[in-house]
Amino acid sequence: MESIFTSPKEKNEFVQKLLEKIDSEFEPEQVPVKTEKYSEPLNCFGNVDKKVEFDGGKVHYGWAIYQTNILCEAERHAVWENDNEELIDITPREIDFDEIMFVSDNDFEYKGQIIDNYRVNITKNKVVDHFIKVCETLSKFYSLGKRKNDWELEIEPHIGKIIYEYEDLKSQLELYINNGGNLRKKCICGGNKNYKNCHGKILIERIENDYKAIMKNK
Repeated sequence: MESIFTSPKEKNEFVQKLLEKIDSEFEPEQVPVKTEKYSEPLNCFGNVDKKVEFDGGKVHYGWAIYQTNILCEAERHAVWENDNEELIDITPREIDFDEIMFVSDNDFEYKGQIIDNYRVNITKNKVVDHFIKVCETLSKFYSLGKRKNDWELEIEPHIGKIIYEYEDLKSQLELYINNGGNLRKKCICGGNKNYKNCHGKILIERIENDYKAIMKNK
């Protein structure tokens, strides 16, 4: 079972929790999506820079809000602002949205930095909190790399190794959750214990120890 990926049409309790995490001074709005031929997926900052170069206007920074069946998530995003102060999202996605939920942030400027998302568990499943922790830790590991360009990072081999391990763990947890896994179900490792008394018992400590080890040897 795959995650159901949507862009909320209206503010709900989970979007409100995200706004509080972001500490936003703005309310979310719906921004139309009109991609350009040169627009590249996952490259909103580069896309808007090209749009400004070709058509004028300016970059408008903020957050794109998404929701799956387990999370509500805020992702750093850039849209194009035309001379009439209208916002247009020009970046394509795997799922074609007519519009996205967007929250402005005037205090941000993109300079190539690695920026983690904000996430809210929209379920009562505690394993989702572990999934969020893994996502947050992955972002910390990626932030230790040096950006070569819009697409590539230079990452030291020992950091690359643990990123690979955590990407695999992230995928396992997401699949486990989407297949009905929770604290009481058989663990992701396939052993005879439930998740709570197996991986769930050691995962947070493992994450903390792995991060300390990487920071010590970076």
